[in-house]
Amino acid sequence: MEASQNLKTPPKFINTPANFMKDDDVSQECKNLISSLPTSDKDYTGKKLYNYQGSWFYPNTIQAILNFQKHFRARDSDIILASLPKSGTTWLKALVFAVVHRNKYAPNLVSHPLLSDNPHNLVRFLEVDLYVKNIEFMLTCASH
Repeated sequence: MEASQNLKTPPKFINTPANFMKDDDVSQECKNLISSLPTSDKDYTGKKLYNYQGSWFYPNTIQAILNFQKHFRARDSDIILASLPKSGTTWLKALVFAVVHRNKYAPNLVSHPLLSDNPHNLVRFLEVDLYVKNIEFMLTCASH
């Protein structure tokens, strides 16, 4: 699968917020790590957060981070967009999608994906959407 295809075709295992907040789908390695991490008081849903590498995460998100750190292999053609929350991530994703696919979709095309889909669905979050579940799928992608 080409890296540009990853930007458009969301996997069928898209996570809902409830999925990445769970703690029932983590490896023994992750459980061992989590047991050694500082914890927060419970959040508004009653779930605990754990401080890993300076940020607070739910257990499944820590599992996704571990999967990403262990399995991701960057290629020269990969584009990684990193941004802080609430810093314009949505429009940055739209810009990246438009630039990467400028030869595929004319700017005035009525069926341009950016006119009908959210940029977050077109440019996936690695740690939340792709590496929380189905690491086997990610390992089969040519760009990883």
